[in-house]
Amino acid sequence: MAIEVRKYRSGDRRAVLQIAVQSFPGVCLDENIEKQFGVVGERWQDYKREAIDYDLINNPDSAFVAVVDGKVAGFVCNRLYASRSVGHVANLAVAPEFQGRGVGKALMRASLEHFRQQGMRFARIETLQQNLKAQKFYPSLGFKEVGRQFFYFM
Repeated sequence: MAIEVRKYRSGDRRAVLQIAVQSFPGVCLDENIEKQFGVVGERWQDYKREAIDYDLINNPDSAFVAVVDGKVAGFVCNRLYASRSVGHVANLAVAPEFQGRGVGKALMRASLEHFRQQGMRFARIETLQQNLKAQKFYPSLGFKEVGRQFFYFM
């Protein structure tokens, strides 16, 4: 399977937002809130789409898509914190039918190379405790756990 990673284009928006909704169930903080408190303003899927859309609009040069056989198979949205020399992987998602086939790894490699090209010395990514796949995946790329955070809501 050939994976092409390229810069995000506005024509990719619909596919990216669809992948976000397909890929984050079970590993999204806002879904956890919704399960305990009910819908807060809008469904978690709508909030997730809006958060990713914000990055696509405001940081399009730091967003990438993976394409397999002409189809968007995954995406990554990044942020650069130049004053700290930190590249932040804000959202990474792979369509369910492409998971476990190297798409996420290809997107992460593109992000890390982008960070280097932009002069970032460090890279950052977070995941929830319930996202066991990510807890194995990120260290396999060289990331080190540096802390745990608790989220409270009322």
